[in-house]
Amino acid sequence: MFLIIFKIGFAQETKYLYENFEFKEGEVAYMFGNDVKLRDQPNTESNVLTLLKIDEQIEIIEKSESKMEFDGIESPWYKVKTNDKVGFVLGNLISLDKATNGNLTYLVSLKKDGLKLFVKTRVLENGLDFKENISQLMTGEFSIKATGNKGLENIKSIFQIDYLAESCGVNGGGIYLFYDGNDIQKAIDYTQVADADLYWFFEDYIFPNEEDGIKGKIVYKSEVGETKDYETEWTESKTTRRILEWNGNEIIPKLETEEN
Repeated sequence: MFLIIFKIGFAQETKYLYENFEFKEGEVAYMFGNDVKLRDQPNTESNVLTLLKIDEQIEIIEKSESKMEFDGIESPWYKVKTNDKVGFVLGNLISLDKATNGNLTYLVSLKKDGLKLFVKTRVLENGLDFKENISQLMTGEFSIKATGNKGLENIKSIFQIDYLAESCGVNGGGIYLFYDGNDIQKAIDYTQVADADLYWFFEDYIFPNEEDGIKGKIVYKSEVGETKDYETEWTESKTTRRILEWNGNEIIPKLETEEN
């Protein structure tokens, strides 16, 4: 319960991203797409002024009234400025946010397939070449964070997609992506969910260089509980602790959790 309340209470300090996210006038943003056509009008038939590279910095001038569907999402065109040129690009080709760790840059965008929403994550290392991961989101609002490897010697960096639980009973967990220099893979889905104080299920992963961490290992902890009776404050809970490791392709041994 405290975890969800804490995140809601301090949401204003974190940039949360979602399907209908809009950029603000004067905001500095970065390109998610590569060789994106900067056009003189907000449509695909207009003249091309230049090509915008992935991670190229742009300034948002204004959102236009024109929209176009891309990757299953209706996206507005934005009038932007880059270097000495002003033109239009489709919003879904602009990274929703940017996270860096050392010489690594992470960029994110969204796609939709029916009712399923996916986050596209691209990581760049010293240049324009990038690796991409596409993972399904369990909720529609999230923030991102890039860190070092947290003591896991067989990877370079960890990228976290952290969900915002806006109401009780909604998954407030997230995703960890691992980047090893060759590929970016989804390594962990974690859950933090509570239904008022009737039921709760929290998962936590502790990495080697964190408090209570173990060298070369990942410590898994979870707690599931419920309130049996309010008047007598009767609650029952079960905790689980497992020692795991990343073998380069997946977390082993595979966990069977209360939520699976």
